[in-house]
Amino acid sequence: MTHRRQRHGFTLIELMIVVAIIGILAAIAIPNFVRFQARARQSEVNTNLKSLFTGLRTQQRKPPPTIHASGFSPERGNRYSYHLDDNCSSYEDRSGINAVPNDSDTCIGVDTFKYQGFPSFFPVIQAGGATWNVSATANGMATSAGIYADAGTWDFLAYGAGDVDNNPMDAADTWLISSSDGQLTAVCPASPGQENVSAGEPFNVSNDVNCD
Repeated sequence: MTHRRQRHGFTLIELMIVVAIIGILAAIAIPNFVRFQARARQSEVNTNLKSLFTGLRTQQRKPPPTIHASGFSPERGNRYSYHLDDNCSSYEDRSGINAVPNDSDTCIGVDTFKYQGFPSFFPVIQAGGATWNVSATANGMATSAGIYADAGTWDFLAYGAGDVDNNPMDAADTWLISSSDGQLTAVCPASPGQENVSAGEPFNVSNDVNCD
């Protein structure tokens, strides 16, 4: 006599366990993927700020009030705006197929030709505090973007601000770079104290992924 083996499907409890496991794995994987994606996008601002630093450090005397004096020009498709002035009332316009330079300008706007939902430039989140070396302190450098002091002895502080979490309306991902060694305080995530930062080293003032 032949016996047929009965086939059983998954029980409701088994299905619920599988769904729960998938949910747990997704909860772990998605934030890690977002952080990985953000780090890849942040490579833009790190590279460009270092380029700006190198360009300005080659100037033997204080450059005129224009970011273009350093020969600095990011590639098209930039997610960040770049600031040597906190007040970007005028800036290099990248909303069209041809970028429109502004020679009396200390800011370069976001490539809104590609990222049409982005603002032309992101407001800078200044460092929570800064203690600079003797030279920069004597030149009056604080936490505002700019070129400080006279033509013979001068320092600079530049910012890059942009979006890496695809929400351009929240706090901008903000980085700075300076000509001086200093001790800096991040805004978000908040630093327990000041961090030692070397001249030419990009410093993350506000992380867009962790701070909305």
